Amino acid sequence: MIGGGLARRYARALLGIGQEERQVRRVLAETDRFALLLSEVPALREALEASHINSRDKMAVLDATVSGEDFLPVTSNFLRLLIDKGRMNAFTQILSELRRLVEELEGIERVEVVSAVPLPGTQRDFLKNVLERQTGKRIELEETLDPAVLGGMVVKVGSTIYDGSVRTQLSRIRENLRKG
Repeated sequence: MIGGGLARRYARALLGIGQEERQVRRVLAETDRFALLLSEVPALREALEASHINSRDKMAVLDATVSGEDFLPVTSNFLRLLIDKGRMNAFTQILSELRRLVEELEGIERVEVVSAVPLPGTQRDFLKNVLERQTGKRIELEETLDPAVLGGMVVKVGSTIYDGSVRTQLSRIRENLRKG
């Protein structure tokens, strides 16, 4: 694995080229598609990340893999660069950073919502609207279920956490009772 700074540099470089080509969303979609291929075929990932396989053989495997995918040259060349530099093991980190940068560019904010039960549609829509007004960005909710929350929800927007869970409220009551 590589550090976040290096993944960020690779992602920024790919984003910059995607912007020059006016194909940012397509580049992201193609890298997502390649990530899906890697997850569906573990042997492919192992071959492209293996240190004992030379770059020429890895390039041949990559070319055979993406030849039927109709990738833009920028995407294919980026994947070749990762192989050439021995950075294919960082592809997942780079892709995460690229997605974050593209969403930032498009004014999208991913918000994590943890609740004990799935949110009803009306509650999800209300939360999304409130957060969009508060942040001025388009909100994408990422819901996670955690029975330990007991009720209510925990919402994480960027580095800010709004904890309205029953678990936290009970903890506060317990702490206040202890203090007297």
